[in-house]
Parts: sequence; structure tokens; C-alpha cells
Amino acid sequence: MTMKPLPLFWNALDAVPGAAIDRRDWTARLGAEFSVAQRFLRATGRRVTAIDCPSPGGEGCPRAVIRTPGGVLRAVCRSATGRCNPLDLQPEDTDVLQVDFVRLRQALAAAFEVQIAAAPPTSSRVVRLGEHAIAAGVAASVMLLVPGPIGGVQFDELREGGLGRERAVLLVPTAASLPTSLRTRLSEQGHQVLSLSDIILIEHGGGLRLAQPVDVLLHDVRAALEARLGAAPAGPRVALPPGTTWAQVMLRCTSTETVICTAPGVSRQMDPGEFDMRSAKNAKPVAAWTFFLLLAMNGGVLKIDSSTVAPRVRKQKEALSRHLQDTFRMEADPIIWDASQQAYVAAFVARDERPKREREQWLRDLAERRRR
Repeated sequence: MTMKPLPLFWNALDAVPGAAIDRRDWTARLGAEFSVAQRFLRATGRRVTAIDCPSPGGEGCPRAVIRTPGGVLRAVCRSATGRCNPLDLQPEDTDVLQVDFVRLRQALAAAFEVQIAAAPPTSSRVVRLGEHAIAAGVAASVMLLVPGPIGGVQFDELREGGLGRERAVLLVPTAASLPTSLRTRLSEQGHQVLSLSDIILIEHGGGLRLAQPVDVLLHDVRAALEARLGAAPAGPRVALPPGTTWAQVMLRCTSTETVICTAPGVSRQMDPGEFDMRSAKNAKPVAAWTFFLLLAMNGGVLKIDSSTVAPRVRKQKEALSRHLQDTFRMEADPIIWDASQQAYVAAFVARDERPKREREQWLRDLAERRRR
């Protein structure tokens, strides 16, 4: 089966604001690629009222789309001197086509053997496709980043989009999609950044294929997963029936160091040590436990209202997620960032049932520790 790369298509994702332009512009940008790449373009129902000029930027740019008395669509220069020649158009030339990111994400997920994420994306620039797994519960996140030409993607945006501490695979249109500084930072943290223009081929029928086998392209990430698999404990600290979700888990704080865990087939009292959240130095609860108590105290929704504490809070959140995942051996993240609320939201039921006096004293102690 004939396959070809799509360098012009991936470059267009870097260059076109909103990944949406008129059909005439798409065909000019993509050339021979248009016939196969148009599978990943969708009609928006809109039409442009202006067409780019050969030498844009001058007076009267861009050319206006008009209909002549004879019913012909034509792009004409609006400059008094008529700098650019008029251009006759077909009606479909003015149709606005946008990259069909739903179809593109599905095709990339299939190519990378990804288990597609259940949650719909909250951002068009940073999207978690799902997970590439080597065994049950042992997987790496695969994300698609399409920054576009206006404003670069910041690291915090990647975090909010689902990037965690574990190694992940980040797919970008081209080598120029991310600044070198961000690529370096991601690489130093063990993440793998792949440029789609270098590794993706398209079949005549529109399917996407990798230029190399997936286990070759993702060798480093898969090696890290295999090491994690070899080091994984024999079983979870709390055994839950197969198919249990976080929504079926309830954690009730009855004291500052006591939690009642209720889930299908489980009802038991636990302390920080049973979540592996005690310090090896002094046996006191670690910072992630503090985050857990704050989350419970706020009914499972912890709003972040100050950028000065966000990095510390994110670190505590990531640690808590990891401890909970290890405790129950559940791969899904138990704490999700909700951009609309600007808050971390527990996927499990979290309640603070401590006596009022104990809770208030704990808050005073916490404030005192933070002032030191």
C-alpha cells in the first residue's frame, strides 16, 4: 500500500491560527498533499469575505470577495491603485475548513496503540490522547500538543492538560512547534517529544501509520515502563474488585490521622502509614497528607487562588495521586484539574468528619508551620 509523509500538513498546524482557513488557501499550502490530508479537514459552514494577496501587507489587503453582476465570485484588490490582479473563484474556494481534531486524535491513537482517554479534552492545544500500555495498569500517557502560531504553550498548561511526573509521550506537529527551552525541560524530566512530520505516514485511504514500529519509536518510554513493571509490588494495599472506579471509593477523615475507607467489598480504618504517607525520618505525615486533608475539608474541590503557591500545591497533588494509585492499584488519576473551577477535584468521595475543634486547631497549626 502506497504511503507518503505529510510535511506540509504538519507545518500548516504550526502556521495557521485556529487551524482554520479557506479551501483555496489549504490547497495552496498543501499542494499534492491536499487529496489525502483533506480527510482531516472539516467544513465549518462559514465562508471567507476576503482572500489573501500575493504580496500581503499593503494598502487594500487582503482582496475582498465580491459577486459580479454576472454572478461570478471574484477576489479584488481594495487599493485605489489595484496592486493585485483580480481572481475568479469557485464558491467552494471560500469555504472555511478547519482541522478535524477529533478524527486526527483517533487516527493518532490507533497508530500509537493508545487506549483512548474517556474524558473529553478541555483544551484544543494540549490534549491527552490516552495511554500506551505494556501491561495492565502499566502505561505512559500520550499527549498531542498543537500550540499554533499565537502564543507558545507554557509548562503549566501541559500540567493542566494531564502531564504528570511519570514519563509521557508528547506529539507535536514539527520540530519547531515547541521552543528549545521547553523541549529541553521536558527531556530532562524523562518525557519523549516526537515530531509528527518526522514519523507519520498517510495511506491513500487516509489512515495514519508510523514510519517505524511503535516499540522502536517509544523504546525509552517502554523500557521505563518495563522497569516499573519489574519493580511493582505484588498487589495493592487495599484490594478492590475488578472494574471498581474512583467514584465508588469514599474516604472519610474522622480525625487528623484517621480515615475510614469505604468501597465495594471494603470498609476499613486507615492511617497515613497505610497510604505510605509517613516520613521515614520522623514518622510524621508527609505534605501529600496535608493536601488530602485540605481536599477533604473542602468537599473534594480545592480551589487554587494564588499563583505563588501553585507549584507547591501541584507537587503535593501529584504525590497524593501517586500514593492513592499505589494504595488501590488503580491507574486513573484520582484528582483532576478542572479549569472551569480553577480547582483540583477528587474523583472519589472525600469528606471531613473531624470534630470542629480538632479541624480548627489543625488549621491553626498548619498556618503556623507555613509562617516559619
